Amino acid sequence: MTGFVHAALGAAIGRYCKHPALAFVVGLGSHIVGDIIPHHDMDIGETPLVFGTLAQIGRVHGWKSTQFWGALGAVCPDFEHIPYELKKDPRRFEPMKEKFIPTHNGMLPHNKWPFEDKWGVMLNFVLFIAGLWIAGTLVTPSDKT
Repeated sequence: MTGFVHAALGAAIGRYCKHPALAFVVGLGSHIVGDIIPHHDMDIGETPLVFGTLAQIGRVHGWKSTQFWGALGAVCPDFEHIPYELKKDPRRFEPMKEKFIPTHNGMLPHNKWPFEDKWGVMLNFVLFIAGLWIAGTLVTPSDKT
């Protein structure tokens, strides 16, 4: 799953947690579930969208909110890809035993999208919008009053 979708779904799950630390841990777990579900991955070019999503969630809900901490927990596992991306390691798109997350090291499947890419991209954006809607992020703070 792409990072911005992980963030949106982590925020949605975080909304229902009672404490930011719990939201972070549940967000970490949601990352693994998201990777197991067949999905279309994007490349490092999605990074601005990931950080923009985190910033919007933090802006709307607050930096100490369960939505923000759920979203952060959901994207943190992908940070282990960064050193391999920077080094342009030829194995970076395959499971690597050096990685910690089970869906990144091959201990659990990281299922690829089996259909045309356009359908995978559409699914990513549907899940993204749905996650932000469930999290309550699609309204601005002034709309909540």
